[in-house]
Amino acid sequence: MGPPLLPGTTGYTQFLESVYSASVRPLPLNVMTLYADLAQRLALQDTRPGSISSKKVDGRKYLYAVEKDGRTRTQRFLGPATSSVAQAEAARIRRAAELAKELRNTVTLLKNAHVPGPSLALGRILEVVANAGLFQRGVTLVGTAAYQTYACVVGSHLAAANLTTNDVDLSLSEFVAGDREEGIQAILKRADATFEPVLHVDDKLPKVFRAANGFTVDFVTRRRRGRRSPVPVASLGVSAVALSFQELPVEDTMEAVALYGSGVLVRVPSPLKFAVHKLIVAQQRRQAQTAKKQKDLSQAQELIDIYLETDEGALLDALDDARERGRAWKSAINASLREIGREAGQGRLPVATSSRKRT
Repeated sequence: MGPPLLPGTTGYTQFLESVYSASVRPLPLNVMTLYADLAQRLALQDTRPGSISSKKVDGRKYLYAVEKDGRTRTQRFLGPATSSVAQAEAARIRRAAELAKELRNTVTLLKNAHVPGPSLALGRILEVVANAGLFQRGVTLVGTAAYQTYACVVGSHLAAANLTTNDVDLSLSEFVAGDREEGIQAILKRADATFEPVLHVDDKLPKVFRAANGFTVDFVTRRRRGRRSPVPVASLGVSAVALSFQELPVEDTMEAVALYGSGVLVRVPSPLKFAVHKLIVAQQRRQAQTAKKQKDLSQAQELIDIYLETDEGALLDALDDARERGRAWKSAINASLREIGREAGQGRLPVATSSRKRT
């Protein structure tokens, strides 16, 4: 398979340049149908899969559920084996386990069709965050990890989604804490027990967690007038770095499936908001961040080319809406469009020329 396509590795820049010249390649209809079925079945799932075990204590038999969460296995007490409530719960868990087997087969089929999925390390993180209910309570997956979920959403192969990421960004802009929220460190340790906070001198709460393999989890939020950065989120035991323009990707979010295990439902920005945001942040990169800027532009261009052929009006509306928010927004968008060979002014962009026939 060759070396991972991480910034600074051999072939990284050449791969990004090849993305610029690649044509839009639609996914086959059967692949889209598989994904739609997977997403629907995951959305309807209301019971965690697991295995059922029993133990005798003082002559009485009790039922337990053993459930996977990242790299951990947790045992949950269900009740006496004679209890109708415990028996019903055990039956639901067994049915969920059978469904999970079917969904794992679907995930495998999609990955065999070259639909991108997360790395093992990233998949475990997404799983524990999802199982903790954080995506349901407004946490949004942003960055390359979110981009990897878009292929079946937009109906096209995404070459830039094959880039490997060694970090994950989670936006807390729209997060609403539950009554008894668990700290993020305890959650992440279920994915990798070596996750520890990265604390700087002035940090009261960590903004970053890093595992022994170098994988990092970063927390961001939108910048609000009169509010300092970082923004503490005490219920999770973290702070989030407040970034300019970060309100854009979380204005319009959706559920998507990360192809790990039996599939993980995550919350991500809509592809259009993601693309426009990448046009802007590409111009905020420092000179030393050339590789990250190239990645921003390649991801934005792939999505732009797809929307030129599938929903050009929506693309133009999204660009115009962002441009109208201020001079800095407009300047950054137009500069990035020039760099990827697209018309920067108001009005039409050049139309992509690839065929959209599905097979």
